[in-house]
Amino acid sequence: MSDSKSSICVIGAGLSGLVCAWELSRKGFDVQVVEQHSTAGGMLSSMRLGHEYIELIPHHIRKSDRNMLALLKELGLQDELGWFDSYWYGRVGRKKLGYLGNGFHSLVSALVQEVTDRGGIIHYGYTAMDISQMQASDRTISLTGMSAGAFASPRFQISCVLADCTTLVLETDYVLYSASCRNFAHITHDLPMPTDYRDSMMDVTYRANMCLLLLTKTQLNGCFSRPIAINAPFQNMIEHTNLVGERKYGGHVVYLTGSFSTSNPLWTQSDAEVFHEFIKHLQLLNPSTTRNDILTWRLTRTRYATPVSSPGRDLLSPLPGVYVTSMAMVDDSPDAAAEYRMDSCVSLARRAARVIDEECMDRCQKSVNYATIDRIY
Repeated sequence: MSDSKSSICVIGAGLSGLVCAWELSRKGFDVQVVEQHSTAGGMLSSMRLGHEYIELIPHHIRKSDRNMLALLKELGLQDELGWFDSYWYGRVGRKKLGYLGNGFHSLVSALVQEVTDRGGIIHYGYTAMDISQMQASDRTISLTGMSAGAFASPRFQISCVLADCTTLVLETDYVLYSASCRNFAHITHDLPMPTDYRDSMMDVTYRANMCLLLLTKTQLNGCFSRPIAINAPFQNMIEHTNLVGERKYGGHVVYLTGSFSTSNPLWTQSDAEVFHEFIKHLQLLNPSTTRNDILTWRLTRTRYATPVSSPGRDLLSPLPGVYVTSMAMVDDSPDAAAEYRMDSCVSLARRAARVIDEECMDRCQKSVNYATIDRIY
């Protein structure tokens, strides 16, 4: 890289966005991250429960998650990782699952701290609404008649809507988008992208997720994970405290998580209505459970939770300077799909950072070469 840093704006402060922002900040980029919510983490977001942090959607690590394990080691979090025997309903065997002593809140906090310690800025409450390309320099080289701007890094403008409905525009050399493919297609109408590329992004389909986190007085069953066979609005019941113990949550932590189409009427119902529907089916599974057994609850809705198709491309770069990292792009093998694909998202984010850095160095070298020609002639 040249002495002057290149700038990049990462859209989305989920796991992949934070990892890529951290990697690029270590490579000397001026990093800005825009996040529409008030906290970082994306699907790995946490809340305070009792005297602990707990994820809004269940996440755990497997022994085969090499990228996640390497990330924790680099961040100095390896000593927080504990391994636990998990018992799955209807299975004789058990498997080891990993969980951090302070939950994945520690991982998100460490990444945020690393980015900001290196001068990066994370803008919370910023919703990216439009990405447009600025005009490159019109400076020409007299001998060849070629535009030096053709080899200069293009700049981009990102229009964001803030929580108070005001609009703010950020300028940057590079853009990394780390959310859903469909949203990316919606906010890039002004970019000169090929039609087939845009169509491939719009063709990616997703299933939504609703996850009800319960804090109960008593244990529901002795298993960590139980698939739900009845016609219920949730497909899995995960008793987190059956894996890691009660800790200081103030009770037993249970997740009821379901994946479905947004055409399902339940998607548009209020949180209270969804809660009552989930509890009604929970009582079919555990007739002894009553409303008084539930100390508190929290419902989390994720519109673009699980991609059910892929854009059919590898690391997506529709035009120079713009990159996309999305769960729809990761390998759909069973290992990659497990636990919301954390391991594959980390791998993809690091790969994107390498490619962006290589492109930046290549452009800087071309700019130096043409600046030298300009001085000669």
